[in-house]
Amino acid sequence: MDLTKYPMDKQTCTLQLESWGYNVNDVMFYWTRGNESVSGLDTLQLAQYTVEDHYTSVSEAVYETGNYPKLVFHFELKRSILYFILETYVPSSLLVVLSWVSFWISLSSVPARICIGVTTVLTMTTLMMGARTSLPNANCFIKAIDVYLGICFSFIFGALIEYAVAHFCTLTHMDSHMVMYSHHMHDFDDEMNGIITTISNHNRAKRRKEAAATPTPTPASLELTVSPSSPSGSEPKPEASPPKHTHWCLTALATVRKVLRSLNCCHIENPHHIDNYSRVTFPLSFVMVNLLYWIYYLYF
Repeated sequence: MDLTKYPMDKQTCTLQLESWGYNVNDVMFYWTRGNESVSGLDTLQLAQYTVEDHYTSVSEAVYETGNYPKLVFHFELKRSILYFILETYVPSSLLVVLSWVSFWISLSSVPARICIGVTTVLTMTTLMMGARTSLPNANCFIKAIDVYLGICFSFIFGALIEYAVAHFCTLTHMDSHMVMYSHHMHDFDDEMNGIITTISNHNRAKRRKEAAATPTPTPASLELTVSPSSPSGSEPKPEASPPKHTHWCLTALATVRKVLRSLNCCHIENPHHIDNYSRVTFPLSFVMVNLLYWIYYLYF
């Protein structure tokens, strides 16, 4: 049997009537009325199957001792899916819906959300194990019911992972607020230090100008040498430029700040929005996957 579409599968079985002691030279088998030679299938009731179609054929069985006549009756069985819907599909779907209840519980209620997530995962695992015990042993096939149970388990596990991500973002959001507050305080301290440094540098430059403007007596025998680059010998020397390593450190700090700001753009401002988005995305995704699943296995 091909069980890839189990329990939406259709199986074609045969009933063969064959001569054992007489070959085709001695006896010939044929259906007297063709497909109408078999009756009673319209009123036949089976536990898990319904007879969809049937037809007859005539063939020969080839052996070493010769060819023997054979009549073949073909009948197509369709499995009744109502039992599996009530036994497996509905409970697994309800477990998926139950896992969405955690999206309406506050992020601070850690025990409640963890309890719902773990309970639904364990219940789904038990349901999968119970369903496999009642299924036929066909390890070489990935059956349709296995695919659906895997989909439901993925959604339930995804709801548990969603809470882990939301809770982690909540903790990160609180830490980022503390870091931003300390960063603002550090910037305020830097600004105050910069203002004080600017005032002190201004006072120092003012004193130098006053000292340079005051004339100093020189001996008569002393000659004043003026360099070509300066118009007078009394002009003060220019201040030394800041060291190169200081400029490099400032550039590196500016680059680090830009990188941190770019990473901050990907940060979630409000972790509670994760639950709000999950309330919409999880049901819509589950409905879309169900539509694709049933369309594929029922019509393809």
